[in-house]
Amino acid sequence: MRLKVRELVWETRCYARLGQTLPERMSIAKLVAKLYLARLMPFNTLRWETTVLIRGAKYVVGVRTSEIFTFHEIYEYLQYNRHADFIPKSGWTVFDVGANIGVFTVLAARQGARVYSFEPNPDSYGRLLRNVTANKLSDCVRLFPTALGDERGMGSLHVIRGGTTGGVVTPIKAEVLASGVAVPITTLDEVVSTLPGLFIDLLKIDAEGSEVAVLRGGERTTDHVQRVMVEYHSRELLSQVREILARKGFAQEMIIDYYAEDAAAGQDEVGILYARRSHRSPQ
Repeated sequence: MRLKVRELVWETRCYARLGQTLPERMSIAKLVAKLYLARLMPFNTLRWETTVLIRGAKYVVGVRTSEIFTFHEIYEYLQYNRHADFIPKSGWTVFDVGANIGVFTVLAARQGARVYSFEPNPDSYGRLLRNVTANKLSDCVRLFPTALGDERGMGSLHVIRGGTTGGVVTPIKAEVLASGVAVPITTLDEVVSTLPGLFIDLLKIDAEGSEVAVLRGGERTTDHVQRVMVEYHSRELLSQVREILARKGFAQEMIIDYYAEDAAAGQDEVGILYARRSHRSPQ
């Protein structure tokens, strides 16, 4: 019981750090109260939602998902904000691959960027759409309810029960009966082919282990990308990402390691690679 109380206190303090103004703190308190209530209910509460105010923006989040921790990654740990030249600026074109509920998308759009966001999880996508609308950003954000990979097709989305931030999309082969949620897969090259003349100032990829497939499906597109931020999900995937980017003319700027490899616990190394071209690509 003492351990449970300590966990609740830690969790509450962790959430509370996100609020800076009184309305923000009150919205976080509402989320925490609703979360604890949801855990006590004898019926299914996995689809409960609430609205939080964070850093001047409004977001709908799933109460029992891990979506709230995306705010910690972006606003507290600054995982996508460690290099001044990679912070989205007014007039930039940004691709957000693996947008989840749109925390990075909203942040980039509010900074004046034009954002193209990709999210295959239907629950996350629904909240992404509402969050873009709630923050009056529909004119500068284009949404795609699809996964990106190395070829077009269908995939099977597998998520931990109730969670929406760690879903893995596996391509469905014709001879294999798919489990999970069926989602469409397209390629970066296919999307960009419908947007002629587009130059991408920043390509951010958080594809839960599909980062190499995303880059392979964007061989032509990456010729017109200036900066890349890739969350990698193993040392092997990092090696492949580096190889692809080096071949396409990118130089590594920095690495952020935030989950060390732990073979005993089955945890691969996870981190973010920042890379960019030394010169702007021709448009």
